[in-house]
Amino acid sequence: MKISILTSLLLLVFCLSVQAQTRLKLSDAVAKGFVKLKIMGNDGHTGRCATVITENTTAQTLDVDIDCGQKITCSDSSSQNLVITQSEHVRLTPKRIVTTAVYAMCINAHKSSPGKIPFKLGQMAQGALLRLTKFIEQKKYQNAHAQSAVWTITDNNSLATIGSDEGDDYEMTNALRGFVATEKHITNYTKAKPKVRKEAMVEGTFDIVLVNKAPVVVQMVDAQNRVVKVFVKESKEAGILRINYSVKNTDYKAGTYYIVMLAGNKEMKREQILLE
Repeated sequence: MKISILTSLLLLVFCLSVQAQTRLKLSDAVAKGFVKLKIMGNDGHTGRCATVITENTTAQTLDVDIDCGQKITCSDSSSQNLVITQSEHVRLTPKRIVTTAVYAMCINAHKSSPGKIPFKLGQMAQGALLRLTKFIEQKKYQNAHAQSAVWTITDNNSLATIGSDEGDDYEMTNALRGFVATEKHITNYTKAKPKVRKEAMVEGTFDIVLVNKAPVVVQMVDAQNRVVKVFVKESKEAGILRINYSVKNTDYKAGTYYIVMLAGNKEMKREQILLE
């Protein structure tokens, strides 16, 4: 009886140990031979600019973590190395191959942008760079401003290269500049301010010919095609139709918009406007 209980306990401990080992960091999974790895560049040095291809070589399911802060090294020494800026979790059933496009940023400001060429797994980032990549991940700053912040750590670029001193994205600029300033013990640096917009009216005219009486809609949409203003929404008789529109720029965020005319749910005209 005692032997049976002891055997059961040992079996339980073994099973728990095996289960615990199925979740691994990518570097550990590769080092143990559990995972075959291939990494390719996707052109560019920000965004999802690298692809990690993982293959489970074992007979059990593996949960593999691609950690934020993991460096990947370019096979071309004249091109930039990258650091991953958003963690990814990959579940690999036995013998399965999974392709994952990862967010990454360049850590060599003065090298050329890598193309669709091989990379290999490097070391984990340390210190300020690791903390910055985690901050970028937390804030979801997967953009050029965050890339500039990375270069202030890896290439000692000036804080002034992060964003601009005036703009609609001043809050993000200040968050990144402030983080780097703290890391580098800089107390005196320029803080960005919101862009001062001059009030202006953007006006235009649409002319169309309606063959038949139809419901007409004239509206303004943003770059994602979301309606932000409706100028006309009514039935119009057949004939020549002229509609004037007027937009006050400061009533909306700066950016690109479109004035769209629909007749009978069919788009008749689309005109781009820029609100500065």
